[in-house]
Amino acid sequence: MVKGLSMYLVREFREEDVYDVFRIAYESLTEKYSLELFMDIYYAWPSGFLVAEIKDIVGFIAGSQYNGTARILMLAVDKNNRGKGIGSLLLRKFLFQCKKEGIKSVSLEVRTSNKSAIDFYVNRGFQIISLLDKYYTNGESAYIMWKML
Repeated sequence: MVKGLSMYLVREFREEDVYDVFRIAYESLTEKYSLELFMDIYYAWPSGFLVAEIKDIVGFIAGSQYNGTARILMLAVDKNNRGKGIGSLLLRKFLFQCKKEGIKSVSLEVRTSNKSAIDFYVNRGFQIISLLDKYYTNGESAYIMWKML
């Protein structure tokens, strides 16, 4: 365990967390999402939506699952808490939850320009498997990344 990470609690998202998660997503992610989308993600797979908190929520990971596979939809950490291992902790707990539920693989999309995110996932066993041309609303392409569990 990384020093200092024991002070972070990772737990399942609760409905009252939606405003904190929305704020972190709005500040951290290029795409802008509605509050309703976060609730839809939660209702579809509650155990696949996790938050990290100390006193306040400092990061989250949200995914979907279907037929033995999971997809990471979003992973974000508050700008004041980046570089502290919170993203790694969230991903580790998410992958643990996937294994517990019998999920065999996880995929995600990442902007081709987001070198730090690509490196983050590669360093945790994900591989780039294909390109989605003009995937994002601004026309930027995405890599599909994948990992067997």
